Amino acid sequence: MMNYHIRKKKRTRYTMRGVGFAIMLICGSQIVAFFMGYGKSHMVGTIFAFIFCLYGLYLFISSFKSRAYNMDYEFKDDGFIVHTKYSDKNYAYSEITDVNLIIPSNEILYCIIQIYVGKKQFVLPFSLKKVAAEQLYSFLCEKTGIKPFNDLSEDEETTPEENTNDVTEDVE
Repeated sequence: MMNYHIRKKKRTRYTMRGVGFAIMLICGSQIVAFFMGYGKSHMVGTIFAFIFCLYGLYLFISSFKSRAYNMDYEFKDDGFIVHTKYSDKNYAYSEITDVNLIIPSNEILYCIIQIYVGKKQFVLPFSLKKVAAEQLYSFLCEKTGIKPFNDLSEDEETTPEENTNDVTEDVE
């Protein structure tokens, strides 16, 4: 059994709420002024204000969603559980459609694991924990039956003569 905790900052949620509310307030005042008869020639600006007002509403509402709070992932033998603020959701390993391990090519010390369950995507960031990310990735690949990217056999690889889409680059 493996556990992983993703910590979200309270300041980020409050900032999103404040920015969303400020955008709605400023754009709402433009819309109200337009309907009260001020600036009848500024209809294009009012349309933009309405669009920005909707964006502010989106920011405000998304700060209350469960992905804005701390999340705990509990990986067991039969499936994994996602603990959020509002609920706990169980997923079986057979529901996972794809698992990706993303390691940057430069020497940045983080990794990302993406887990796809149907249309849902779970992103697990690992800062300074590359070994833990690789262990979890190999565990998920073993449980789901997905072949890890680095374990491709030689018979599946194509030679440059067979693949016409290969791009070669001369390095001096």
